[in-house]
Amino acid sequence: MIQVCLLALVFTFPKDGIPLGDVVIQFSNPKDFYQEKKRELKIIQEVSENYTFAELQEDSLLASGIDSALLNEQLVLDETERIIHPSDFENGLYSFYKKLSSVKDLNQPLRIMHFGDSQLEGDRISGVIRENLQTLFGGCGVGFIPISETNTGRLNVIKEEKGWERYQMFGKGRKGLHSRYGFLGYYYKVGDDTTIKNKAEIAFRRNRRYFNKAQNFEQMSLLYSGAKEAVKYELKTDTGLISRGNLRTSKNVERRIWQMNGFSTGKISLSLEAINSPDIYGISLDCKKGVAVDNIALRGSSGTEFTQMDKEYLKQQLKGLNVGLIIFQFGLNVVPAELNSYRYYEQKILKQLKLFKEILPDASILVISVSDACKNEEESFANIDKVRDAQREAARKASCSFWDLYEVMGGELSMPSWVNADPSLAEKDFKHFNSRGAKVIGNKLFNAIIADYNDFKSTSIQ
Repeated sequence: MIQVCLLALVFTFPKDGIPLGDVVIQFSNPKDFYQEKKRELKIIQEVSENYTFAELQEDSLLASGIDSALLNEQLVLDETERIIHPSDFENGLYSFYKKLSSVKDLNQPLRIMHFGDSQLEGDRISGVIRENLQTLFGGCGVGFIPISETNTGRLNVIKEEKGWERYQMFGKGRKGLHSRYGFLGYYYKVGDDTTIKNKAEIAFRRNRRYFNKAQNFEQMSLLYSGAKEAVKYELKTDTGLISRGNLRTSKNVERRIWQMNGFSTGKISLSLEAINSPDIYGISLDCKKGVAVDNIALRGSSGTEFTQMDKEYLKQQLKGLNVGLIIFQFGLNVVPAELNSYRYYEQKILKQLKLFKEILPDASILVISVSDACKNEEESFANIDKVRDAQREAARKASCSFWDLYEVMGGELSMPSWVNADPSLAEKDFKHFNSRGAKVIGNKLFNAIIADYNDFKSTSIQ
């Protein structure tokens, strides 16, 4: 009761106070408490010291200063920036690090799948990790990309599509007639009529303002399933026809691969003709070796939908892709519903992690926490630490590793400092990093992975 009365006094007491003889009695302005929270964050100071404005722009190549010497250095990180493993005796990324240490001996790319919500849209965060890792370990290309998606701001390539019908498992988009979705969250049909021949096309062009390695690739592939009838394809570039033929008919998941030389001959277009369309899952642009990183941004997803997908078809899609690491980064879409307990969310995330471990027993999983998010400049969502704790506990129970993005960026009410930084590092919705902030976070995550990888090398018997 006393606390309630004091709180009422704080908000109703005259701004100039009440004179009492020679003394004026005053209460602090409630906003003064917020100003303390909007502190000068160490990470924001680091950005101003370590990055020039030009280096934070879309077309800068942050990987240009990265070389193999990093793999022989002891990187110094704050304790909050280090990856947390299931226990002191269990490195949850051991399997991935073991493969990464011999990546040059593998006969296909070692694939990292970065799943997340709208925080990853536009290849944010994933793009920096990809460029840095490919600079150190080899590889090229942008990995798997959807035919079309809820967000139209993908930066890693310039994409055009027409004639496709899209179905998605997450968010507010149109749901499918079955649960055989692709791991990118969608499946697509060539047209919407199963009685006449339909045609659909997708085209890619180089984005000259994006990371160099993302624009170079050696092979292109199409992932699909349920091709019961002949499906004609035609692959062209600006210089003419590359390949023409029929996709292999099969009810199972298939992958058609074409050998390419990046965008050396200009725009690439793939067209399909079908009467009864198969389910098309996506296209990849990869190197033949090295590291591949897929940016899988599922706008509106809480990360709890994967168990609703057909498990057998999901397994068929993933089993031949040499997945070494799954990065699992969700939570923003859970935050607005402020609850007292997130036990239910912990259980749902645990089920997703167990599903991926069952399907890909040789892959490692790194769970990344929700970032800070605010209602406005002065009020953070009160439940973010609870959502973060639920994610961390689910990771521990599933024997997965964890990276606390919430603490890395500064903790409670840190997002306004990112928004108000000069230059700004986050959007004015106080929830999403912009491309500059995503580069900072991407480099932080990359450093955490490399520091942990170096620790693995120094303590493991190869």
